[in-house]
Amino acid sequence: MPLISIIIPIYNTEKYLRKCLDSLRNQMISDIEILCVNDGSTDGSPLILKEYAEKDSRIVVIDRENQGQATARNAGLQISRGKYISFVDSDDWVEPSLYERALYFLENENTALVIFDVNVCGDSAINSNRSMEKYFRMRFRGNLKINGDTILKSAVSPWNKIYRRDVISKCQISFAEGLLYEDNAFHWNYMMQAENAFFLKEKLYNYRIHEDSIMHKTKSKLSQVEDHFFVCLEIFNHMKKYNLLEKYGQAFSYFFEHCLGVVFANTNDPLKSAKIAHNVWFQIRIPNSISVIHALEDENYDYLMKWIGYSPTEKVFSLKKRSQGKILTIFGFQIPISRM
Repeated sequence: MPLISIIIPIYNTEKYLRKCLDSLRNQMISDIEILCVNDGSTDGSPLILKEYAEKDSRIVVIDRENQGQATARNAGLQISRGKYISFVDSDDWVEPSLYERALYFLENENTALVIFDVNVCGDSAINSNRSMEKYFRMRFRGNLKINGDTILKSAVSPWNKIYRRDVISKCQISFAEGLLYEDNAFHWNYMMQAENAFFLKEKLYNYRIHEDSIMHKTKSKLSQVEDHFFVCLEIFNHMKKYNLLEKYGQAFSYFFEHCLGVVFANTNDPLKSAKIAHNVWFQIRIPNSISVIHALEDENYDYLMKWIGYSPTEKVFSLKKRSQGKILTIFGFQIPISRM
């Protein structure tokens, strides 16, 4: 049985796939399985996967019809056998020491999660590089108890973390299928169940930004921007099921407010988005002191429209004050600067 299961969703990334797979095959520890979920690729990716599976028995290829990244990751989780779980995107690559370094802290620090730093690289013509570097900048160090602040201030991406499979299985944690921004739900649901996390301030994962990258394309899907709210509902239902509302309710309310800001900064129809947010929050209604959420509860859409306050220019660059701190917007991507 392998020590680590590495799950890679793959869709039309033949240009980058070899570098990704080579970085995994060349890890300093060998006790791994590499689960490659081919999500209906139509380029040369399947041939590359076949080639690599033939020369390395640790590589397992799962071919599926295209159903999206969340479904692909869940498919990998279902067949994974490792004690620990890792996710890698097929256009990225990792440093040779990643799993050896992470395993040391998983095995010796009694932690449920290791989070490591990220090297952002790629096309310099893409203006979001600097904002992404700021987003992924690690704000903590060492072995820490998890609370609302650590959840809010940690990047939600699953690929700069290593998880324990027993926590995932016991608490039925998975990616929200059919929704964009599904990483938010996995991030919150796992971290709320973990007692502590080890923050490893070493850049062991190389995140590549390019025109076809999933995150870059996701930002353009404005028709699904309200999925932020439905992902929030997934998180709330998990909190309710496992009696986590008292511990994490206030932090979650701040997160919902943040989602309001993201949606309003990107939506083509703010009033429609506000009404969707109201309908979702009506199912949540966690007590809080956040004025914009109170306005949402009261259907005070005039207040909400004033609170939005994002002109076309401000969607490119702006700094807005929110109840939990400030939000920096750069090309539609929002970064929390500080929180109370």
